[in-house]
Amino acid sequence: MINLFQAMQAFIKVADVGSFAQAAAQLNVSTSVVTRHVSSLEQHLGIRLFQRTTRKVVLTEAGAQYADGCRVLLAELEEVESRASTASREVAGDLRIVALGSFSLFRLTPLFAEYQARFPQVNLRVTLTEKRVDLLEGGFDVGIVTEHMIRSESLVVRRLLNSHAVPVAAAAYLAQAGHPRTPAELAGHRLIAAPFDTTGPMWVFRKRDADVESASEDGAQSIAIDASFTVNSMIMQKQAALGAMGIALLPLEMVQDELRAGTLARVLDGYAVLNGDVAVSLVYPSREFVPRKVREFIDLAVGFFK
Repeated sequence: MINLFQAMQAFIKVADVGSFAQAAAQLNVSTSVVTRHVSSLEQHLGIRLFQRTTRKVVLTEAGAQYADGCRVLLAELEEVESRASTASREVAGDLRIVALGSFSLFRLTPLFAEYQARFPQVNLRVTLTEKRVDLLEGGFDVGIVTEHMIRSESLVVRRLLNSHAVPVAAAAYLAQAGHPRTPAELAGHRLIAAPFDTTGPMWVFRKRDADVESASEDGAQSIAIDASFTVNSMIMQKQAALGAMGIALLPLEMVQDELRAGTLARVLDGYAVLNGDVAVSLVYPSREFVPRKVREFIDLAVGFFK
């Protein structure tokens, strides 16, 4: 089967230099390869492209007309390739990002600001969600999501951080309901949680040393959660806790300011929660042929969370 593109290239080179041997040398192939390309093209078209003599090669009338058309097509193809290659190298255009909404509101704005300060020609198109997402079907370039939100197994996944979860409540709630001393006492409290289809109906605790934030699963206590308020947004869970609606399990980084200010207090401080951590990852479709605007964002995000 004829390779029309290669045959056209060989034909135009012979037409330009007037010699099969010189065309072959400039294309860095053998003379027989160039001859075969031109012969295949003549058979494909059903016309003679060159008049061949022992001294020179001359285009026929039909060959000259065909050469003019080939030059136009090859020039257009070169322009298309150049534009595609340039677009891949340039840091400009739209960058479509899907991100975990609750996490984005307290961690990602500085990252987005730094990226746009470096690359002002890029428009960030950010979609926030708490649901599972298909990066490819959604047309996103990159995602910053929890791993349970990823629907495709073909994505590249790079862990950004693992945010430790702690139970917290407002002072007003604890003054009214009391401080639970053990995980079992949570049964007598109002609890704030995500819907069970995303987190499971259990909080798993284990006693720990005062200076240790995590613990192994040995001796764990699983507490069934009968939440009085469920919502699929950590931001609203936090607001509910601040509103004295109950005890919420939230990433420590998300409530550090409130803990320092005293508007929220840690509950069951002598226990570690084993199954409440929020692992946030950077996901993108492929390691190969990544546009520069995407690669720059990936590199910046990885460095930002180190």
